[in-house]
Amino acid sequence: MKSDSFVGVFARAGAAAERVVRRYMPDPFVLVLLLTLVALGLGLAVMEPVPGQPGEQPGDEGASLLVKSSALVKAWTDGFGNPEILKFGLQIILIVVTGEAIAASPPARRLLARLTALPRTATQALLLVTVFALVTGWVHWGFGLVSSALLAREVGRSLAQRGVKIHYALLGTGAYTSMLLWHAGLTASAPLLMNTEKNFVSDVLGLKGAKVPLTETIFAPYNLIACGVLFLVVPPLIVAMHPRDADIVPPDLDAIPAPPSDDAKANDESERPSTPAEWLDRTRVLTFLTGAIGLSFLWRYLREHGFDLNHNVVNCTFLMLGMILHRSPVAYARAIAQSVRGVSGIVLQFPFYGGILEVMKLTGLSSAIAHVFVSSASAHTLPFFTFLASIATKSFVPSGAGEWAVEGPVMLKAAQQLGVPYGKITMAVAYGNMLGNMYQPFWSLPLLGLMGLRARDIMGFCLILFVVCLPVLGLALLLG
Repeated sequence: MKSDSFVGVFARAGAAAERVVRRYMPDPFVLVLLLTLVALGLGLAVMEPVPGQPGEQPGDEGASLLVKSSALVKAWTDGFGNPEILKFGLQIILIVVTGEAIAASPPARRLLARLTALPRTATQALLLVTVFALVTGWVHWGFGLVSSALLAREVGRSLAQRGVKIHYALLGTGAYTSMLLWHAGLTASAPLLMNTEKNFVSDVLGLKGAKVPLTETIFAPYNLIACGVLFLVVPPLIVAMHPRDADIVPPDLDAIPAPPSDDAKANDESERPSTPAEWLDRTRVLTFLTGAIGLSFLWRYLREHGFDLNHNVVNCTFLMLGMILHRSPVAYARAIAQSVRGVSGIVLQFPFYGGILEVMKLTGLSSAIAHVFVSSASAHTLPFFTFLASIATKSFVPSGAGEWAVEGPVMLKAAQQLGVPYGKITMAVAYGNMLGNMYQPFWSLPLLGLMGLRARDIMGFCLILFVVCLPVLGLALLLG
């Protein structure tokens, strides 16, 4: 079969999948509400009678149902204030906004401008964007997603202006690979949380104060090998999927968003301040000094603990680095304000994840679900089954952090019963979540907006990536 016909089959499948998703998949918040109702219903079904309350004797079933329902609703609403869940949500918000703010900094934009001028052919452009996306997404997914989209957009614009033909949607797909390895990288939600001494997942397992070191997750040999294989396989695959000349759809220079103009801001900041307040707003001294002091913490931490990262260390590093890279306190505040717009879903959904977690703890629902996996899996196959389950869960919980909040306690409970290393199960959920990005377009929305594309434009290519990468990650879990 010719390569263009092969790609066409997956492109049509991707278009069909996109139509199904658009027709039947509601907003992520609606999915959280549905998941809440399912958790409440299942929890009520498996919940034992409340000790000392009506329902323990025959004939008290009605009273028992009322008492159990009341206790269940109380646990659910108590979960909205779960401090560990709320802290986790804020940590994820900071990862997003600090990464995007760095991508919007003048040095980052200058770097992107230099990279834009490098490729002379479509092959070079696809390789540049894809390699850049994979590397930056592995280092920091928030920065990688935004900066890769900006790079791809400007590379497409530059090639079009020079008369070089390139399929713009495939260029967008290359940029979206920033989300293909993110949960195996340095800002991976689940591994960083499990490397924090006090975390809500360990508390559910009765392991207060216990943590899973990064040497068993991100820096485990099987994970580094799997990432290395995908680093070698994905860029050539992106290039191989480029259509023939007759099928190329180049960037529409009139349709893709124009690059942002900083002229007004630059003029505002170049004017001589007329008041002490304006001077403080515009001086670089405050942000540079504060950022330098903050980064000195990183130096001390690495010297004392090595590369033992967690959310707090990563967020502090990128927060301070962003302050140093921007021109002034006001410029950095503007960049943060701009990026905060993309985290409304986290703010709204995480309290509900806290409620679901409390329901699972009260009713023993997590143990009941874990028993299903324990009864059908062995210690060797549980990570692989967890990986497949995580891929399916991705349809309902697009957020990696949200999925871990719901699925992590269940799968780790099963691992506890079968004696499977917690790090392996953590990475199994992480693998399923990041691979699920190749069929679940939720996290592509910022990229699509920046590039002026639609989900259907890239989903056919993403499905090919999904099919190729699935066995690589699955084998890493089975053989690692």
